[in-house]
Amino acid sequence: MNTAVNTILVFLIAATMQNLVLTAGFDSSVMLKMVRRPRQLLRFGMLVLCFSVMTTAAFYPIDRLLAAIWWVRMLRPLVIVCITCLLYLLSIAVLSRFPTLYRRVRHMLPLAVFNNLVVGVALLLNLQVSVSFFPALGLAAGASFGFIFVSAMTAEAVERMDNPDIPSSFRGLPATLVYLGLLALALMGFSPILNLT
Repeated sequence: MNTAVNTILVFLIAATMQNLVLTAGFDSSVMLKMVRRPRQLLRFGMLVLCFSVMTTAAFYPIDRLLAAIWWVRMLRPLVIVCITCLLYLLSIAVLSRFPTLYRRVRHMLPLAVFNNLVVGVALLLNLQVSVSFFPALGLAAGASFGFIFVSAMTAEAVERMDNPDIPSSFRGLPATLVYLGLLALALMGFSPILNLT
């Protein structure tokens, strides 16, 4: 029974994690849109960092209560989304008091709050990685810094892919997808093998 629950939770995590290759194919990837403007990329990354840490901090004590009953653990994604929605409403209430700052981040705030990295890190917590409170916050911050790092690397690659030596049929999205695939393979070398059983 426990294996079935873990399998369903892994499928839920996979469904909520942002698959960069598939979303880039439909030109809806947030990262690929943000890399066009490096200043916005850093601002967006800082918003993702803040909300990832806040969501993890708010969800961690609730997750301890949910872990006691196996069928209640199925509600984890719903609880995370509710916490994220509450944080979003709270951030709008706070930022609306600072009109200049709110004007700068208003268009990217929903993208950063409801980014799959924010929800995905909270879902992975205590399911694949069992940690205490402060290491959980470190995991959220580290994932956000990794997102910023990969986004900056992609920004540099997008600039270099405007090379006229690249065949015209291969320019743009095909070259970007090949680059992101190779980057993903390279970064997988730094991650441990997860045991999903």
